[in-house]
Amino acid sequence: MPDERDQQRQQEAQPILDRLRVWLDDVLPQVPPASATGKALNYLHNEWDKLIRYLDDGCLEIDNNGAENTIRSFVVGRKNWLFSASVKGVKASANLYSLIETAKVNGLEPYA
Repeated sequence: MPDERDQQRQQEAQPILDRLRVWLDDVLPQVPPASATGKALNYLHNEWDKLIRYLDDGCLEIDNNGAENTIRSFVVGRKNWLFSASVKGVKASANLYSLIETAKVNGLEPYA
């Protein structure tokens, strides 16, 4: 499957990113760097190598949605921990979240 993704990315995404790079190189000198658009374009220019890295390896994802979805419950829990009455309560909550998320990653239903 990674080889298929590799080939598909080279055929479909590479030409789009090549055109985007040509456009960026053309527009970047014309936009004031302190403007919001200039800052965004400079960010794109500075992070370009990271953006196109996924083209080199079909095993790499284009985004980090999987990781963000995995930690979402911890982020929600973090706000709840603000109201914990003690350090022991916070540790217990963190342990419980860790146990539940580990079970989910391993294909188990933690509430069953």
